Amino acid sequence: MRIMLPADTRLSLRAGEWATHVGQLGTTYLDLRVVDVGGEPTDVPGWVRVRGHGLECRWPSVDCPEPWCIEITARGEALYDAANR
Repeated sequence: MRIMLPADTRLSLRAGEWATHVGQLGTTYLDLRVVDVGGEPTDVPGWVRVRGHGLECRWPSVDCPEPWCIEITARGEALYDAANR
């Protein structure tokens, strides 16, 4: 599945729309800014890898030095909905 989202797109994912790298479904809302979508295939059809930063990473007091600090998988169709929330 190929999903195109520009870098810096803000996503607001709901519980059940995302999972950690160990396959645990997220149980809370997750807000992040996209760095990259896709890349390595996931083990679950219809789910794609998403790398990004938490919204707080832009705060001057945080100044995150990493290329990304959040890596999850998300349901492909949920990404479109989340980008428009």
